[in-house]
Amino acid sequence: MNKKLILAAVATIFAFGIGISVVQNAYVSEKYSQIFHVDALFDPEKKSVQITFDDTTKKTKRVTLEILGMESSFQRIFESSSFTTYVPFGSAPQYGWRSMPVTFVAEHEELGKIGIKIDIHNVGEPRGSIIFSQLD
Repeated sequence: MNKKLILAAVATIFAFGIGISVVQNAYVSEKYSQIFHVDALFDPEKKSVQITFDDTTKKTKRVTLEILGMESSFQRIFESSSFTTYVPFGSAPQYGWRSMPVTFVAEHEELGKIGIKIDIHNVGEPRGSIIFSQLD
């Protein structure tokens, strides 16, 4: 009987913890999506990806931009709260844009380090979901 009670208590605590985590993640995403506006748009005519970052509070001191999955590593650092940059690409990757996510690490004066991930999308297609995470 005691083992069943303990198991039920542990399961309840675990479920409660997952529930809190999901609510917190939704809160973080909602909060940060109001502050940080990002996009990564592939233009086949220009054969490049236009990457934009904008902090509406203007309190970002530094942003590290990376594109993962490329043959040679791509990383740029911006000392600004807003920028647009173009990265040349010959064509869409063989396994789709999800194989090459764009990541940002924004160093914000009030919020600390914020991680942001977005997938590149083609002109005329909707932007995918943006994932935010608190890094410190």
